[in-house]
Amino acid sequence: MEVWEDEIALTNRPVPLHPEARLQYGQQLLHEAKTAKDYRRQALGHRIIASAHQDLHHYLQAVQHFRVALRLHRQLRNTRNATVDQLYLGRALFSQGDTGQAYQQYQAALKGFTQLRHPAGVARVQGSLGQLYAQQRKWGQALSSQARALEQWQHRADSGQVAATLTAIGAVYAQQQQYSRALYYLHQALRAAAPTDSLPRSESLAGIGQVYLSIGNAEAALRSFNQAEHVFPQSASALQHLLLYQRMAAAHDSLGSWFSAEQVLRRSLPLARSSGSKAQLSAVYHALADNYRRMGRYRQSLEALTRFAGLQDSAFAEERLAQVAELRTRYETEKKEREIQLLIKDRQIQDAKLYRQKLLRNALATGALLLLVLVGVLYRGWKQQGRVNKLLERKNAAINRQKEELGRLNRTKDTLFSVISHDLRSPLSSLYSLLSLVNMGSLPPERLALHSARLTRGLNNTLLLLDNLLNWSAAQMKDDKIRPEKLRLDVLAEEAVALLLGDAERKSILLLNQLPVPTPVRADVNMIRLVLRNLLGNAIKFTPEGGTVTVTATPRGTLWSVAVHDTGIGIQAADHDKVFGKAGPFSTLGTAREKGTGLGLQLCRDFVERNGGHLTFISLPGQGTTFTFTLPAAAPQAADAPEAYLTAAAAVE
Repeated sequence: MEVWEDEIALTNRPVPLHPEARLQYGQQLLHEAKTAKDYRRQALGHRIIASAHQDLHHYLQAVQHFRVALRLHRQLRNTRNATVDQLYLGRALFSQGDTGQAYQQYQAALKGFTQLRHPAGVARVQGSLGQLYAQQRKWGQALSSQARALEQWQHRADSGQVAATLTAIGAVYAQQQQYSRALYYLHQALRAAAPTDSLPRSESLAGIGQVYLSIGNAEAALRSFNQAEHVFPQSASALQHLLLYQRMAAAHDSLGSWFSAEQVLRRSLPLARSSGSKAQLSAVYHALADNYRRMGRYRQSLEALTRFAGLQDSAFAEERLAQVAELRTRYETEKKEREIQLLIKDRQIQDAKLYRQKLLRNALATGALLLLVLVGVLYRGWKQQGRVNKLLERKNAAINRQKEELGRLNRTKDTLFSVISHDLRSPLSSLYSLLSLVNMGSLPPERLALHSARLTRGLNNTLLLLDNLLNWSAAQMKDDKIRPEKLRLDVLAEEAVALLLGDAERKSILLLNQLPVPTPVRADVNMIRLVLRNLLGNAIKFTPEGGTVTVTATPRGTLWSVAVHDTGIGIQAADHDKVFGKAGPFSTLGTAREKGTGLGLQLCRDFVERNGGHLTFISLPGQGTTFTFTLPAAAPQAADAPEAYLTAAAAVE
C-alpha cells in the first residue's frame, strides 16, 4: 500500500509489510487516533487496516474500511487522499468480484488524479483499468490502458513500474494465445527492470515460464521458474510465492518428474495455508492427489483428494456466506452513515451550546460595567439558539420523512416477495409437471398434442401473471396510491379461473365462474386480479378431491358483492382471528399438504379496502367456507358483450 509523505509524518514509524503485523499496527493506530479525536490519523488507520484485510483476502472488511477512510477524507476536504482511497476501494471491489462498482471507483479516481495533475496516480489507475478490462476479455481497451500507464512510468523513469506494466501487457497477449508477442513484452520487462527490482524481475521470469509451459516447452519453462524463484523477494506476499510454486509443479508434472513436483507442492502447502485462500489450498491438494495417483501412491492420493473435497465444500459455503455478508454489510453501511450524520448534527448543536455558555460566563465576569454588552451577547445567543432550533427541527423532519419512506419501501418489498412466492408456485409446478410428461417421450401423439396445448395455455397464463406482477410492483415503487378504472370483473374472474384450472383438475375439483356478464366495477385492475387469484387458490387448497369451488356476484345498490364459496374443510373457530394476519402471518397445510406464505388473505383484505370495499368470511368446519368482498359498481356500456371475456385485454375498458 502506498503511504503518502504527509501521512508518514502522522505515523512516526514504518508500516509493517506482513499483513498480520500491518493489521495489528493499523488497529493500534486507529485506537490512538479515536482517543485523541484525530480524524486524519483515523482515516489513515482505516486505510492501513483495509490494505491488510485485502492481502489476507478478507475483501468485505477491506471494502468497509476503505469506504470509511474515503468518507473521513471527504469530510476533512482532503481531495488527494480521498482520490487515493477511491483507487484502493476500486481494487478491493475488483478482488471481491464486483467489477461494476470497481469500474466506477476507478473512473472517479482517474478524474481526481487528472484534476490534481498527479501523473503517478493516473498511471496506477490506468494499470488497474487494464487488469479489469483483461478480466472482461476487452483486449483492445486493456492494452490501451496499459499503454497509457507505460507512457507515464517511462516518463518518470520508474524501472520497477515500467517492468510491471510490460509484464501486464505480455500477460494480455498470452491470454489471447499470441505467445510470440507475449514473449517479446516479457523479455522487454526483464531488460527494463533494475537489479534492485526483484519482484518485477521475478514476475517477468514467471510470465516467460508460463508462456513456455503453454506452448509445451516444459524444460524452458522450468528454467525460467527457477530463475524467478532465485530473485523472488522475501517481502512478497505468500500468494505470489504460492502461484510461482504451482507453476513450477506444473512444469515438473509435464516433464514426468513427479517426485520433484511433489516436493514443490509440499513446499507450497504452508504458503497456501498462510495466504488464507481456501481455493488455493484446495488446488494444491488436488494437484498432490493427481501426482500421488500417477506415482501409484493411492493411499496418499486418497488422503489429498479427501482434503481437497472438504475444502471445496468449505469454499462453497464461504462463498454463499460472503454474498449474504456483502448484502448485510451494504445495509449496515448505509444505516451507519445515517447514524454518523445524526451524530455530527448533535455535535454541532453541542458545540453551539458550549459556545453560548462560554459567552455567558465571560459576560458575567465583566460585571455591572459591561451590562449593556452582556445584554447584547445574550440577545445574540437567543437569536442563534432560535436558528439552531429551527435547523434541528428541519433536520428532524427530514429524518422522519426518510424513515417513513424507508418503511414504505420495505413494506412494498415484503408485499412483492409474498405475492411472488404465493402466486407463482402453483402455475410453475403445473408447467414443470407437463414438461416432465412431454420429456418422457412415451406419450401417444394425440396425448402429446393435448399436453402441448395445455402447456401453451399454462405458459400464456404464467407470462400474463408475471406481466401483472411487474406492472403492480412498478406502480408500488413509484407511489402507494391505487389507480381505479372501469373493469369487467367477470373477465378478470374468467382469467383467474383459467390460471388455476390446472390446480383444480389435479384434485378433481369443479371450478365454476358464475358471475353475470357483464359485471362492471371500478377498481385497480392489478389489485383485483391478485384478490381473485388468492381467494380461488385458497379455496382449491382447502377443498378435498371431488369438491366444488364457485365464484358468484350479486348487485347491492352501488356495490357488487362477490363471493368465493368452496365445499372444503372449513376454518376452525379458534383460527378465525388469525386468518387476516392480525397476530402475524398464519398458514396451515391444504388437503394435499400444500404450503402457503400466510400473507395472501392479508393482502386481499388490504387491496379490497383500498378499493373501497370490505372482505369478510363465513366458515363451518367440514362444511366449507365463503369469502365475500364488495367493490364499487360501474355503469355498464352498450358495447359490453358476453364474448368480451375471451381475452385479458378486454378486462379494462
